[in-house]
Amino acid sequence: MLNQKDYAGSVAFLVSDHFVMLGCVIDSSTVTADSDGDKILKAGTVLGKITASGKFGPYDSTASDGRQTAVGILVHDVDVTKEDEMANYVIHGVVQESKLTGIDATAKTQLSHIIFI
Repeated sequence: MLNQKDYAGSVAFLVSDHFVMLGCVIDSSTVTADSDGDKILKAGTVLGKITASGKFGPYDSTASDGRQTAVGILVHDVDVTKEDEMANYVIHGVVQESKLTGIDATAKTQLSHIIFI
C-alpha cells in the first residue's frame, strides 16, 4: 500500500485558482492494478461516467459503458484498491494538458468548459 508521502498527488495540473469541481464515486472495477496490486487513479486523469451505475472511471474512447464521454478531470489521487471511493473532479478551469492522463482530441472537445494550455 501507499505511504502518506507517496499519496500526495493533487491539483498540480490546474493553472488557475478559478475552477469548478464536483463530487463522484470512482468504480474500483474500472481501475487497473499496478505491479504491487494497488489500484491508484492519479490526479489529472480524465474521467467518464458509467451510465448504468452513475459511478465514474477513467475515460476510455473505446468503452461502451458511458466512459467513452469525458466529463471531467480527477483532482486528487484516489486509492480504490479495496473498494469504490469518493473523489472530486474539475468540470471548468484552465489546465496544463501535459500533466493529464488519458486526454485525446475527442476528450478535449467533450470537456468544453476546460481550457487546455
